[in-house]
Amino acid sequence: MYRSTFLLLHLFIIITVFTSLFSGLRIATVTHDNFLLLSPILPEGRVHFWHMLSACTLTILSFSYLIYKKKNKSPPTGSKYHIFINQFGYFVFFASLITGWCVYFNLTQFNAHTIHLISALLIIVYLILHSWVYVIQYGKKLIKRLLFIPKRQFPWVCLLALLLATPLFFYLTLHNQTFLQVTSLKPQTLMEVDGLDTEEAWQNTPSIKVHTIGGANFIDGQTTVTIKALHNQHETFFLFKWQDPTHSLAHLPLEKTQDGWKVKENGFVNFDERKHYEDKFAVMLSHTCSSGADGTTHLGKKPLDNKPSNWHGKGYHASVDGNIRDLWHWKAVRTNDMVLADDNFIGPPAQPLHGQRRYSAGYLPDGKESGAYVMNWQWYSKKGVVPKRLPDTVTAPNQVVPWFGSSAYQSAKDNYPIGSQIPSVLYRSNRFEGDRADVRARGHWKDGIWTLELVRKNQTNSDHDVALQNGVCMWVSAFDHSQIAHTRHNAAIALRYSL
Repeated sequence: MYRSTFLLLHLFIIITVFTSLFSGLRIATVTHDNFLLLSPILPEGRVHFWHMLSACTLTILSFSYLIYKKKNKSPPTGSKYHIFINQFGYFVFFASLITGWCVYFNLTQFNAHTIHLISALLIIVYLILHSWVYVIQYGKKLIKRLLFIPKRQFPWVCLLALLLATPLFFYLTLHNQTFLQVTSLKPQTLMEVDGLDTEEAWQNTPSIKVHTIGGANFIDGQTTVTIKALHNQHETFFLFKWQDPTHSLAHLPLEKTQDGWKVKENGFVNFDERKHYEDKFAVMLSHTCSSGADGTTHLGKKPLDNKPSNWHGKGYHASVDGNIRDLWHWKAVRTNDMVLADDNFIGPPAQPLHGQRRYSAGYLPDGKESGAYVMNWQWYSKKGVVPKRLPDTVTAPNQVVPWFGSSAYQSAKDNYPIGSQIPSVLYRSNRFEGDRADVRARGHWKDGIWTLELVRKNQTNSDHDVALQNGVCMWVSAFDHSQIAHTRHNAAIALRYSL
């Protein structure tokens, strides 16, 4: 009976370990470009779901194996090599499991995500060192030895326990939440959205800290976000603070060369710029609260059926369950001087447009009546661009080109010297109008810390917005002069409104 239990646990562990490894390596491609070489053999789509399911299954199996070992106290058998390799396997396996849960439960300040990745790679080494002896010894018989368990010896009780415990544990894990208290404001309290937390209301409001990982350019790819929230009868105010050692405002500046104007970029050609870009911050809101961005992340080169592949090989955001997620995207150059965040949403994958270079799947802007910023070039090419407008006076590349205060580009009047830089962002008006302007925002950077205030009406009556109310869940991401390489966290942040 002990042997049949061992074989069952062994078989389940093999399946779940490979599921965890392949899904984990796909997740690793988001932050580690070297793993993109493995992309053709890695799964695509909602791999966070499968990675979490395999993690829950492995945790249950690990406890089951410990119970099995406690009941079966026979001494270890085999050669010294076999015993050593097994001990090595136990160490890296449990290290991967423990650090994985540390990442999930936001205990990552000690670089648990890095140790988790190293442990996973060492598991691959263990599998090779552990299995080659048995392959040589048993050959094809190894498959039968692993898979065949006589019916009269089958551990039905063990199987039933696994089938009951794993889904329950997975459900509880998937819906794990952090709670943010949204404090009620006094009716006479006035709040100024200026990117500062000097108001007494902010000083007296409780906060939570969410550690986020996986972003480009941050120290060790991580930053801790401090969050506060206030509300009155009509609006909800949010205050976010996060560490960012660099105040990055140079957004794809145009530089004049001997061959004409060129965009300064280091990855923008694949829509994955990580050097010449502005700082940003994103907030996603949803009525549902599943871990891992609420099922909106689809990883891989072509993760959506019958939709275009992406340039960077990382994936898309899209909602495939019929629910809309609200997405507020604050941008230090493009929207900060508008005192706005770009009000977007994540919905079903959009239909591709003919001639569209960048397909964004379900990540789309809310509608607007007027106003916009655009890129200050006519057609993009890595070889060179033609500006739409030239500033009338010298303008720093970390600013924007105003419509009034600039002139339509004419090569005959292009007197800028070689080496000059101008902004890539062209304002056609001072701000958006309509649904896209629902979120007021202002950020302020000082001494390596961004402070960002956001405010929106609790109910906008827009089909693309999520009403701010008790139980709505939130996720946050920070960008350090990167286009898509943002930080992230797993567990949702549920809003709790004070009465």
